[in-house]
Amino acid sequence: MYPLTFYKNMKTIICDIDGTITNMWPIEKSVLLYMTDRKFEKDIEQVKLSGITETYKIFLKFSNQKMSKKKYTDFYNQSFSVLLKNGKLPAPEKYYLAKWVFTNKNKYRFVYATGGQRLETLYVLKNLGLLKYFDLKNSTDKATCRLSKKTGIPFRKIKSKFNDCVLVSDSKADCAGATLAQVPFILVKPKQDYFDFIL
Repeated sequence: MYPLTFYKNMKTIICDIDGTITNMWPIEKSVLLYMTDRKFEKDIEQVKLSGITETYKIFLKFSNQKMSKKKYTDFYNQSFSVLLKNGKLPAPEKYYLAKWVFTNKNKYRFVYATGGQRLETLYVLKNLGLLKYFDLKNSTDKATCRLSKKTGIPFRKIKSKFNDCVLVSDSKADCAGATLAQVPFILVKPKQDYFDFIL
């Protein structure tokens, strides 16, 4: 952890989405259930609880067909779009950091770095009332950078534009990637109900 005076010099906040802004699992689970004809609801939940978090790996456990990651991504996004159009997606839960972003919308520049899909990330930000406060052009997701955050590369992309950036995430792997990119970070607990590091 850096001294508080150091963080006060940071003007660009890189927000992780899942576990930091909201819980993405209810949305991801809804899409997976649609993709598998709602046949494996309890089983999908058990696989998630076992520690497998990547939706592609979860899907493969219940799919009758072999599917490349690219084909899966296309299928996932198509399924998400159908659920969105039909109003069948759950509303995202608003974590404290989402409220903090709104309160400080004029004080910082906000970008996101997520390993998730762009469509669902935009859905979350829109439903939380945060979409217009994020610099979408300079944010990273699977559509703009397919490399994992633990490689540090998504953070390097952001840092190349904004040297005054700091990552806020609940993921130790994200923070390790930020270290590789020489981006300072703040590790928060999932669903943390306060955020007073940068004031």
